[in-house]
Amino acid sequence: MTEHSADVQLLQEILSIDSTWGNETPLAEFIAQQMREWGVDEVELVESMPGRYSVGGRIRGTGGGKSLLLNGHLDTYEASPDWTKDPFRGTVEDGRIYGAGIADMKAATTAALAVMRRIATGGQRPKGDVVFQGVSCHFEGGVGTRSLLEAGFTADAGICGEPTDNTIGTVHRGAAYLKVTTHGKQAHTSAKELGLNAIETMEPVLAGMRKFESEMPYHPHPELPGGPKLNIGTVRGGTKHNQVPDRCEMTCDIRLLPSQDPYDVRDQAESMIQKLAETDPRIDATVEFSEHWLSGPRLPYEIDKDSPIARAVAAAMHSIGTEPVFQGIPFWTDMVPLHQAGIPSVNIGPGTPPYSWADEWVELAKYEEIIEIYAAVVSGWCNQSV
Repeated sequence: MTEHSADVQLLQEILSIDSTWGNETPLAEFIAQQMREWGVDEVELVESMPGRYSVGGRIRGTGGGKSLLLNGHLDTYEASPDWTKDPFRGTVEDGRIYGAGIADMKAATTAALAVMRRIATGGQRPKGDVVFQGVSCHFEGGVGTRSLLEAGFTADAGICGEPTDNTIGTVHRGAAYLKVTTHGKQAHTSAKELGLNAIETMEPVLAGMRKFESEMPYHPHPELPGGPKLNIGTVRGGTKHNQVPDRCEMTCDIRLLPSQDPYDVRDQAESMIQKLAETDPRIDATVEFSEHWLSGPRLPYEIDKDSPIARAVAAAMHSIGTEPVFQGIPFWTDMVPLHQAGIPSVNIGPGTPPYSWADEWVELAKYEEIIEIYAAVVSGWCNQSV
């Protein structure tokens, strides 16, 4: 079996394991077993949330070099019922490989694993350590990455592999997940004048939030076109058709520019709703971050393109005959928890928008290319003297 066919087979094995959000443990266990068989020096399963495991691996260098961390998340979104292929088979067809979560982001995670296998079984190690992080609980805001960092799987620099069509990402948007609750007073329809309908008082709040999208202050960023993006995702209120609802809850996702702070945006939304209440005293509302956001705050991220790790990735691409392209990322990545742990990072991985969809695919050539890029970064970075 050639190296490339072995790499494709590894990807198909990874794709065959359903790791839908919350069910990452079977895949973490498979990866741990593979790394142990390859001779990776340190392999550990880490419980990131109850019953949900991440996996870390470390290949020790010969000494004196810089260490590098390769980060990929294991959790994927639910497979759409609109799939026309088996989402867990890894079908190869017309230069593409199909599978649930392959773009977001099993292809990049497997590419990092393929590099670990190449080094562990190849008999020639770099000077610095090479660290693998296969993380669960990514969708909770990097909980898996934080747990592996706490377990000691750290390095001098990191690479995340979210889908950017193998372009280098040094900047990405943040997010504020807000929960707005309007408070009313319960009553029966026959005496509704004694109550206060919280769904009705939510109506001007919804209109205000839509207007708020274009009014919140920000500074444009050349790699992240447009302003902040606000999506009203859920509205829930009431218990029965004949009861005046005393609660109505709206949740929204606001994608932010690096110039914006999520905590400031929450305060701005609260101030906007307070002004609405000044003209409509029926409005009694609270604004808070959703529990999902609080599990891992989605802060924006930016690192200088001239930083050592960004230059190392660009040099690695040059070394394999690929022209490096820098491009901003419209979504959040685990570069934030890595940064908070003092690990400068960039992102590069295969896959194109819309990332998670029926018949999700990655170009086979892009998957093979990212393996070579990761291997070249390891060779260049980890052989630099500390």
